Amino acid sequence: IASAPQGRRIALVIANAAYSRVAQLANPQRDAAKIAATLRSVGFADVDVAENLDVSSFADRLRIFAKKAADADWAVVYYAGHGIEIDNSNYLIPVDATLASDRDVKFEAVSLEQVMAAVEGAKQMRLVILDACRENPFEVAMKRADGTRAVARGLARVEPEGGTMVVYAAKAGQVASDGADGNSPFVTSLARRMAEPGVEIGKLFRLVRDDVLKATDRRQEPFVYGSLPAEDVFINPVTRSAANP
Repeated sequence: IASAPQGRRIALVIANAAYSRVAQLANPQRDAAKIAATLRSVGFADVDVAENLDVSSFADRLRIFAKKAADADWAVVYYAGHGIEIDNSNYLIPVDATLASDRDVKFEAVSLEQVMAAVEGAKQMRLVILDACRENPFEVAMKRADGTRAVARGLARVEPEGGTMVVYAAKAGQVASDGADGNSPFVTSLARRMAEPGVEIGKLFRLVRDDVLKATDRRQEPFVYGSLPAEDVFINPVTRSAANP
């Protein structure tokens, strides 16, 4: 059976690795390259790859992508790099961030709300994938301007609206593994599962969850937030010729 027409599908793939104030990350650029190649292979018309964004260029890329998303059916953002949760709000960390104090986060980081705004104009499907659940190297030195403000490891749960999914490489409170083969277990599974034709998107991420649990001896569990439309949705749809050779 053929899937519904996919329409125009676009993606923004971001890899932040070369942090100026903390150690560089090994995997984001390799993981982002693998995800970008996979999205292109399954028919995404426009896949923009951005590396090592500072706070200004991060905002600019999201602003440009938001304009594109308004004319798209699908909009996908994949981010690999550092992320932080403060008082149940999630932030992605540009490479020039200092984060000397907890109050600096709102000025030096990019909120998940900004990322969600960048995809919200898409007509059919909005997907944000955050491969950002790593140990937070800023936390140790970060001064607490507000002694009651909670800075937690991992990312906080979110409640996106219908037709929007937010996927975490590791659920709240967990740290994601970088893996030993050049790509993280999450990206290794995600790229493989996205390339499989005819896997409904909800099932696709359940398969990714099971793959990563197995690869990490259950230390890491990807997690999905959001709700899907009534009709089946496919990242790599089944074509009629494939279904009925």
